[in-house]
Amino acid sequence: MIKKIILAVLVVASAAFLSILTPLVLRSYQRDAEDGKLLANHLYDSLLASIGRPIVISQCMASDTLLIEALKAEESIPESEMSDKLAAYLSSYRDKFGYIAGYIISAKTKKYYTPKGITKVINPQRDPYDSWFQLFVDSGVNLMLDTDRDEVFDYRWTVFINVRINDADGNLMGVCGVGVFMDELQELISKAESEYYLKISLIDKAGLVQVDTDTTNIENAYISEAISDKASDEEFTYTERSFGGFRLTRYMKDLEWYLVIQNIGRGKRTTGMTFFLVGIYIFLLGILFVNFYVGKNVQAYRFENADCNEDLLTGLPNRNYVKDSFGELGIFNTTRYKSLVMFDIDRFKVVNETRDGDSIIVDVVQKAKKIIGDKGIMFRWSGDEFVIFFEVRADEAEIKFKDFCADIKEALDISVSVGVVDIDLSQSIKMNYHRAVQMCYAVKAAGGNGVKRET
Repeated sequence: MIKKIILAVLVVASAAFLSILTPLVLRSYQRDAEDGKLLANHLYDSLLASIGRPIVISQCMASDTLLIEALKAEESIPESEMSDKLAAYLSSYRDKFGYIAGYIISAKTKKYYTPKGITKVINPQRDPYDSWFQLFVDSGVNLMLDTDRDEVFDYRWTVFINVRINDADGNLMGVCGVGVFMDELQELISKAESEYYLKISLIDKAGLVQVDTDTTNIENAYISEAISDKASDEEFTYTERSFGGFRLTRYMKDLEWYLVIQNIGRGKRTTGMTFFLVGIYIFLLGILFVNFYVGKNVQAYRFENADCNEDLLTGLPNRNYVKDSFGELGIFNTTRYKSLVMFDIDRFKVVNETRDGDSIIVDVVQKAKKIIGDKGIMFRWSGDEFVIFFEVRADEAEIKFKDFCADIKEALDISVSVGVVDIDLSQSIKMNYHRAVQMCYAVKAAGGNGVKRET
């Protein structure tokens, strides 16, 4: 009887504390959310200016008649003279606007010009970093942002603004642009992160992180849940998270990226209250447990964290797995695999908006597994993009995945584009992958729903 009285007093007292403190904490959360919205709009404008301005500069460079005429006459001008001419041209942009990493790549000669002159000649066979050039050209778009390490400037993380240079007849003359060093963008957002207990990132349409103060996240981590917010470019989408948290997401149309702002703390004012509330709840649960369950057999459940090398939706290994298994350089360490297959879902953005995108991905994966059987390994590379290391030659893989395309179309009423290449063990995994991507892009250019094998 005494135990029950004590228990009742403790419960009533705890409830009284909770009734007083909970409204205070909730009001603090509301203030944090309002402050976050104000800060979000300021950050949006600042980041748009930091990346939008070099976009305009790159576009002006690409439409400059002087540059176009110089590239037309490139092969008739001595190399040293051409090098000096374009170096002076890029130096003028550097001195005027302050962007150090300016560049021009000739479509004819593949020479890479910087303010220092000719730095190198683009050659993906020798340097996998160079594969970006052909991928950009083949994409058919006029402008694309690419986050990568800059070989010219000590492999610093850089956001490259790549723009096509076309003459009056639409002929490709080359690619130009400027690079924005990652540390400049990190400096812009780091103060807001530390002062307001936020996590600020820029992600692409697949959810892959492109800009982040933690460099280990860049081109490696995903914030896939932010894509499901379906944010527009007109205003931030507000999404509530557990324990009073929130996420703000807005599409940056000029960049084709999303700005994602998440609160990871409540400030010194609210953190103590939160822990105190949690402590009360735990205390109450402990008393109830001791009072009613001591001496009883209670099944112990073990909760395990998801493996960081595994995609949570599909259970497939991801790119982290590839890095751990094949090393930082990504070199095939076995002759077991004969072909590399890359596929993605055609027009997945529309599919995701009109149907259950997660369910579609799971169904596609299950059908792909049936095609592969025990003859390969499949990875979720990014959002709707998958890569397979296959133990059969490319010609046999092509036949199997033609059946796969037909099955997907009939069963799910969607289509996929597939690229297939024989694995070249003298090349890195990245280079083999980029060859398969080019085959996939060729299928998409023809309307999708098919397979193309490199011959």
